[in-house]
Amino acid sequence: MGATDYVFKNRLARIVPSVQRALREAEERTERKRAEEALHRNDVYFAEAQRLSHTGSFGWDVAREYIYWSEETFRIFEVDSSTKPTVELVLQRTHPEDKVLVSQLIESAFRERKYFDFEHRLLMPDGSVKYVRVVGHPSLNHESGNFEFVGAVTDITERKQAEEALRRSEQRLRDV
Repeated sequence: MGATDYVFKNRLARIVPSVQRALREAEERTERKRAEEALHRNDVYFAEAQRLSHTGSFGWDVAREYIYWSEETFRIFEVDSSTKPTVELVLQRTHPEDKVLVSQLIESAFRERKYFDFEHRLLMPDGSVKYVRVVGHPSLNHESGNFEFVGAVTDITERKQAEEALRRSEQRLRDV
Protein backbone atom coordinates (compact mmCIF):
# COMPACT_ATOMS: atom_id res chain seq x y z
CA MET A 1 0.00 0.00 0.00
CA GLY A 2 3.05 2.27 -0.14
CA ALA A 3 4.16 2.08 3.48
CA THR A 4 7.70 3.22 4.07
CA ASP A 5 7.94 2.74 7.85
CA TYR A 6 6.70 0.58 10.71
CA VAL A 7 6.45 0.98 14.49
CA PHE A 8 6.99 -1.70 17.10
CA LYS A 9 4.42 -1.90 19.89
CA ASN A 10 7.12 -1.27 22.49
CA ARG A 11 8.15 1.99 20.71
CA LEU A 12 4.85 3.79 20.30
CA ALA A 13 6.58 7.15 20.78
CA ARG A 14 7.73 6.80 17.15
CA ILE A 15 4.17 6.75 15.87
CA VAL A 16 3.75 10.54 15.64
CA PRO A 17 6.99 11.20 13.67
CA SER A 18 6.26 8.19 11.43
CA VAL A 19 2.74 9.42 10.64
CA GLN A 20 4.03 12.95 10.03
CA ARG A 21 6.67 11.59 7.66
CA ALA A 22 4.11 9.41 5.86
CA LEU A 23 1.79 12.40 5.42
CA ARG A 24 4.65 14.57 4.14
CA GLU A 25 5.70 11.87 1.64
CA ALA A 26 2.11 11.42 0.48
CA GLU A 27 1.81 15.18 -0.03
CA GLU A 28 5.09 15.21 -2.00
CA ARG A 29 3.88 12.33 -4.20
CA THR A 30 0.59 14.13 -4.83
CA GLU A 31 2.39 17.37 -5.69
CA ARG A 32 4.81 15.54 -8.01
CA LYS A 33 1.86 13.84 -9.74
CA ARG A 34 0.13 17.23 -10.20
CA ALA A 35 3.32 18.72 -11.65
CA GLU A 36 3.72 15.78 -14.04
CA GLU A 37 0.10 16.11 -15.17
CA ALA A 38 0.52 19.87 -15.70
CA LEU A 39 3.69 19.28 -17.70
CA HIS A 40 1.95 16.68 -19.85
CA ARG A 41 -1.00 19.04 -20.39
CA ASN A 42 1.42 21.82 -21.44
CA ASP A 43 3.14 19.44 -23.88
CA VAL A 44 -0.22 18.56 -25.42
CA TYR A 45 -1.21 22.24 -25.72
CA PHE A 46 2.18 23.11 -27.22
CA ALA A 47 2.00 20.30 -29.79
CA GLU A 48 -1.54 21.31 -30.77
CA ALA A 49 -0.53 24.98 -31.10
CA GLN A 50 2.35 23.98 -33.36
CA ARG A 51 0.05 21.83 -35.48
CA LEU A 52 -2.54 24.61 -35.83
CA SER A 53 0.06 27.24 -36.73
CA HIS A 54 2.09 24.90 -38.98
CA THR A 55 5.17 25.86 -36.99
CA GLY A 56 7.61 23.27 -35.74
CA SER A 57 10.55 23.81 -33.43
CA PHE A 58 14.10 22.56 -33.53
CA GLY A 59 17.27 22.54 -31.48
CA TRP A 60 20.75 21.93 -32.84
CA ASP A 61 23.61 21.16 -30.46
CA VAL A 62 26.50 21.98 -32.77
CA ALA A 63 29.29 20.33 -30.72
CA ARG A 64 27.46 17.01 -30.33
CA GLU A 65 25.97 17.23 -33.83
CA TYR A 66 22.60 16.48 -32.24
CA ILE A 67 19.41 17.88 -33.78
CA TYR A 68 16.02 17.84 -32.08
CA TRP A 69 12.77 18.25 -34.04
CA SER A 70 9.28 18.64 -32.65
CA GLU A 71 6.51 16.44 -34.04
CA GLU A 72 5.30 19.31 -36.23
CA THR A 73 8.75 19.71 -37.78
CA PHE A 74 8.67 16.02 -38.75
CA ARG A 75 5.20 16.59 -40.28
CA ILE A 76 6.39 19.63 -42.25
CA PHE A 77 9.33 17.70 -43.69
CA GLU A 78 7.09 14.63 -44.17
CA VAL A 79 9.60 12.43 -42.40
CA ASP A 80 8.80 9.62 -39.97
CA SER A 81 9.42 10.73 -36.39
CA SER A 82 11.71 7.75 -35.81
CA THR A 83 14.14 9.22 -38.37
CA LYS A 84 17.22 10.94 -36.93
CA PRO A 85 17.18 14.60 -38.04
CA THR A 86 20.42 15.75 -39.65
CA VAL A 87 21.64 18.68 -41.72
CA GLU A 88 22.00 16.20 -44.60
CA LEU A 89 18.31 15.28 -44.27
CA VAL A 90 17.35 18.97 -44.44
CA LEU A 91 19.47 19.43 -47.56
CA GLN A 92 18.04 16.23 -49.04
CA ARG A 93 14.51 17.65 -48.73
CA THR A 94 15.57 21.12 -49.94
CA HIS A 95 14.49 22.03 -53.48
CA PRO A 96 17.45 21.54 -55.89
CA GLU A 97 17.39 25.21 -56.92
CA ASP A 98 17.68 26.30 -53.27
CA LYS A 99 20.28 23.77 -52.02
CA VAL A 100 23.36 25.92 -52.55
CA LEU A 101 21.79 28.93 -50.82
CA VAL A 102 20.50 26.87 -47.87
CA SER A 103 23.83 25.10 -47.49
CA GLN A 104 25.66 28.46 -47.47
CA LEU A 105 23.23 29.92 -44.92
CA ILE A 106 23.62 26.92 -42.60
CA GLU A 107 27.41 27.04 -42.91
CA SER A 108 27.47 30.80 -42.29
CA ALA A 109 25.20 30.54 -39.23
CA PHE A 110 27.34 27.68 -37.88
CA ARG A 111 30.65 29.43 -38.51
CA GLU A 112 29.62 32.90 -37.33
CA ARG A 113 27.17 31.71 -34.64
CA LYS A 114 24.64 34.25 -35.76
CA TYR A 115 20.87 34.64 -35.97
CA PHE A 116 19.26 33.48 -39.19
CA ASP A 117 15.89 34.00 -40.85
CA PHE A 118 15.30 32.78 -44.39
CA GLU A 119 12.73 31.19 -46.66
CA HIS A 120 13.26 28.32 -49.05
CA ARG A 121 11.46 25.49 -50.79
CA LEU A 122 11.24 21.83 -49.95
CA LEU A 123 10.78 19.20 -52.63
CA MET A 124 8.55 16.50 -51.19
CA PRO A 125 8.72 12.79 -52.16
CA ASP A 126 5.48 13.10 -54.18
CA GLY A 127 7.00 15.93 -56.26
CA SER A 128 5.03 18.72 -54.57
CA VAL A 129 6.77 21.85 -53.33
CA LYS A 130 6.46 23.37 -49.87
CA TYR A 131 7.67 26.78 -48.82
CA VAL A 132 9.15 27.15 -45.35
CA ARG A 133 10.48 29.97 -43.24
CA VAL A 134 13.32 29.01 -40.91
CA VAL A 135 14.27 31.21 -37.97
CA GLY A 136 16.98 30.40 -35.46
CA HIS A 137 19.15 32.07 -32.90
CA PRO A 138 22.38 31.01 -31.24
CA SER A 139 22.33 30.07 -27.59
CA LEU A 140 24.66 28.64 -24.98
CA ASN A 141 23.31 25.53 -23.25
CA HIS A 142 23.91 26.30 -19.58
CA GLU A 143 23.78 22.62 -18.57
CA SER A 144 26.31 21.27 -21.06
CA GLY A 145 28.15 24.49 -21.94
CA ASN A 146 27.67 23.63 -25.62
CA PHE A 147 26.79 26.12 -28.30
CA GLU A 148 23.44 25.44 -29.95
CA PHE A 149 20.74 26.92 -32.14
CA VAL A 150 17.09 27.08 -31.15
CA GLY A 151 14.49 27.91 -33.74
CA ALA A 152 11.30 27.37 -35.65
CA VAL A 153 10.26 26.10 -39.07
CA THR A 154 6.96 27.42 -40.43
CA ASP A 155 5.15 25.99 -43.43
CA ILE A 156 4.27 29.13 -45.44
CA THR A 157 3.06 27.32 -48.56
CA GLU A 158 -0.50 28.68 -48.32
CA ARG A 159 0.77 32.24 -48.00
CA LYS A 160 3.11 31.83 -50.99
CA GLN A 161 0.31 30.34 -53.10
CA ALA A 162 -2.00 33.23 -52.15
CA GLU A 163 0.72 35.75 -53.05
CA GLU A 164 1.22 34.06 -56.43
CA ALA A 165 -2.53 34.04 -57.13
CA LEU A 166 -2.68 37.74 -56.25
CA ARG A 167 0.26 38.49 -58.62
CA ARG A 168 -1.46 36.60 -61.45
CA SER A 169 -4.71 38.43 -60.77
CA GLU A 170 -2.95 41.81 -60.74
CA GLN A 171 -1.17 40.91 -63.99
CA ARG A 172 -4.48 39.96 -65.65
CA LEU A 173 -5.97 43.23 -64.45
CA ARG A 174 -3.03 45.18 -65.92
CA ASP A 175 -3.35 43.28 -69.19
CA VAL A 176 -7.04 44.20 -69.42
